[in-house]
Amino acid sequence: MVIGAYAAVTQGWPEPTGDIDITPDREVRNLQRLATALQAMDAKVLTEDGEIDESWPIDDQHLRLRETTFLTTRFGDLDVVINPAGAAGYPDLARSSESFVLRLGTVEVRVARLERVIESKRASDRPKDRDALPRLEALLRGVRGDGT
Repeated sequence: MVIGAYAAVTQGWPEPTGDIDITPDREVRNLQRLATALQAMDAKVLTEDGEIDESWPIDDQHLRLRETTFLTTRFGDLDVVINPAGAAGYPDLARSSESFVLRLGTVEVRVARLERVIESKRASDRPKDRDALPRLEALLRGVRGDGT
Protein backbone atom coordinates (compact mmCIF):
# COMPACT_ATOMS: atom_id res chain seq x y z
CA MET A 1 0.00 0.00 0.00
CA VAL A 2 1.32 3.44 -0.92
CA ILE A 3 1.45 5.74 2.12
CA GLY A 4 2.95 9.12 2.97
CA ALA A 5 3.28 12.14 0.74
CA TYR A 6 2.95 10.19 -2.50
CA ALA A 7 -0.39 8.80 -1.32
CA ALA A 8 -1.44 12.41 -0.76
CA VAL A 9 -0.18 13.33 -4.26
CA THR A 10 -2.56 10.77 -5.77
CA GLN A 11 -5.38 12.64 -4.01
CA GLY A 12 -4.48 16.16 -5.07
CA TRP A 13 -1.46 17.13 -2.93
CA PRO A 14 0.45 19.56 -5.16
CA GLU A 15 3.77 19.48 -3.31
CA PRO A 16 6.71 17.39 -4.55
CA THR A 17 8.04 14.36 -2.74
CA GLY A 18 11.45 12.81 -3.17
CA ASP A 19 10.42 9.21 -2.69
CA ILE A 20 7.53 6.80 -2.42
CA ASP A 21 6.71 5.14 0.91
CA ILE A 22 4.98 1.78 1.00
CA THR A 23 3.68 -0.53 3.71
CA PRO A 24 3.61 -4.15 2.62
CA ASP A 25 1.51 -6.99 3.92
CA ARG A 26 4.02 -8.90 6.09
CA GLU A 27 2.85 -12.32 4.90
CA VAL A 28 5.95 -14.31 3.87
CA ARG A 29 4.94 -14.88 0.25
CA ASN A 30 4.10 -11.21 -0.18
CA LEU A 31 7.49 -10.12 1.18
CA GLN A 32 9.17 -12.65 -1.10
CA ARG A 33 7.31 -11.17 -4.10
CA LEU A 34 8.25 -7.66 -2.96
CA ALA A 35 11.92 -8.65 -2.63
CA THR A 36 11.84 -10.15 -6.14
CA ALA A 37 10.27 -6.97 -7.53
CA LEU A 38 12.84 -4.81 -5.74
CA GLN A 39 15.67 -6.91 -7.13
CA ALA A 40 14.21 -6.50 -10.64
CA MET A 41 14.30 -2.72 -10.08
CA ASP A 42 17.99 -2.93 -9.12
CA ALA A 43 17.14 -1.76 -5.59
CA LYS A 44 19.95 -1.01 -3.18
CA VAL A 45 19.59 -0.47 0.58
CA LEU A 46 20.58 2.98 1.78
CA THR A 47 22.05 4.00 5.12
CA GLU A 48 20.54 6.93 7.05
CA ASP A 49 23.26 9.06 5.43
CA GLY A 50 22.06 8.05 1.96
CA GLU A 51 25.02 5.80 1.17
CA ILE A 52 24.48 2.39 -0.45
CA ASP A 53 24.77 -0.42 2.12
CA GLU A 54 25.84 -3.57 0.27
CA SER A 55 25.79 -5.57 3.54
CA TRP A 56 21.96 -5.77 3.56
CA PRO A 57 20.62 -8.19 0.98
CA ILE A 58 17.17 -7.50 -0.34
CA ASP A 59 15.10 -10.48 0.72
CA ASP A 60 11.94 -11.13 2.71
CA GLN A 61 13.81 -11.74 5.98
CA HIS A 62 15.71 -8.46 5.85
CA LEU A 63 12.62 -6.50 4.84
CA ARG A 64 10.89 -7.87 7.94
CA LEU A 65 13.83 -7.06 10.26
CA ARG A 66 13.90 -3.31 9.74
CA GLU A 67 11.14 -0.93 10.74
CA THR A 68 11.97 1.14 7.66
CA THR A 69 14.18 0.09 4.78
CA PHE A 70 15.41 3.00 2.69
CA LEU A 71 16.06 2.00 -0.91
CA THR A 72 17.18 3.50 -4.16
CA THR A 73 16.11 1.91 -7.43
CA ARG A 74 16.64 2.70 -11.10
CA PHE A 75 13.19 4.36 -10.93
CA GLY A 76 13.85 6.50 -7.83
CA ASP A 77 13.86 6.20 -4.06
CA LEU A 78 11.48 3.95 -2.16
CA ASP A 79 10.97 3.45 1.58
CA VAL A 80 9.49 0.19 2.86
CA VAL A 81 7.80 1.00 6.19
CA ILE A 82 6.63 -2.01 8.18
CA ASN A 83 4.64 -0.10 10.84
CA PRO A 84 3.97 3.49 9.78
CA ALA A 85 3.33 6.07 12.48
CA GLY A 86 -0.31 6.16 13.49
CA ALA A 87 -1.08 2.68 12.11
CA ALA A 88 -0.36 -0.91 13.06
CA GLY A 89 0.96 -1.89 9.66
CA TYR A 90 -0.73 -3.04 6.51
CA PRO A 91 -3.64 -4.92 8.10
CA ASP A 92 -4.67 -1.82 10.06
CA LEU A 93 -4.51 0.41 7.01
CA ALA A 94 -6.35 -2.09 4.84
CA ARG A 95 -9.01 -2.82 7.46
CA SER A 96 -9.68 0.66 8.75
CA SER A 97 -9.84 2.64 5.54
CA GLU A 98 -11.14 2.43 2.07
CA SER A 99 -8.18 2.49 -0.24
CA PHE A 100 -8.01 4.03 -3.65
CA VAL A 101 -6.86 1.69 -6.37
CA LEU A 102 -4.57 2.91 -9.12
CA ARG A 103 -4.67 0.69 -12.15
CA LEU A 104 -1.27 0.38 -13.79
CA GLY A 105 -1.80 -2.01 -16.63
CA THR A 106 -2.98 -5.18 -14.93
CA VAL A 107 -1.51 -4.29 -11.52
CA GLU A 108 -3.62 -2.79 -8.77
CA VAL A 109 -1.87 -0.53 -6.29
CA ARG A 110 -3.60 0.28 -3.01
CA VAL A 111 -3.20 3.83 -1.75
CA ALA A 112 -3.91 4.98 1.80
CA ARG A 113 -6.71 7.51 2.16
CA LEU A 114 -5.79 11.12 2.85
CA GLU A 115 -7.22 10.85 6.39
CA ARG A 116 -4.74 8.07 7.15
CA VAL A 117 -1.85 10.06 5.68
CA ILE A 118 -2.78 12.93 8.01
CA GLU A 119 -3.03 10.59 11.02
CA SER A 120 0.41 9.22 10.23
CA LYS A 121 1.96 12.67 9.80
CA ARG A 122 0.42 13.75 13.10
CA ALA A 123 1.69 10.62 14.89
CA SER A 124 5.22 10.85 13.50
CA ASP A 125 5.48 14.42 14.82
CA ARG A 126 8.54 15.29 12.75
CA PRO A 127 9.03 19.00 12.00
CA LYS A 128 8.42 18.56 8.26
CA ASP A 129 5.21 16.64 8.99
CA ARG A 130 3.95 19.22 11.50
CA ASP A 131 4.65 21.88 8.87
CA ALA A 132 2.63 20.03 6.21
CA LEU A 133 -0.38 19.23 8.43
CA PRO A 134 -2.34 22.50 7.93
CA ARG A 135 -2.04 22.18 4.14
CA LEU A 136 -2.95 18.50 4.16
CA GLU A 137 -5.98 19.21 6.37
CA ALA A 138 -7.05 22.02 4.01
CA LEU A 139 -6.74 19.60 1.08
CA LEU A 140 -8.88 17.07 2.96
CA ARG A 141 -11.57 19.68 3.59
CA GLY A 142 -11.53 20.50 -0.11
CA VAL A 143 -11.73 16.84 -1.10
CA ARG A 144 -14.68 16.33 1.24
CA GLY A 145 -16.26 19.51 -0.08
CA ASP A 146 -17.08 20.77 3.39
CA GLY A 147 -14.94 23.91 3.16
CA THR A 148 -14.41 24.06 6.92
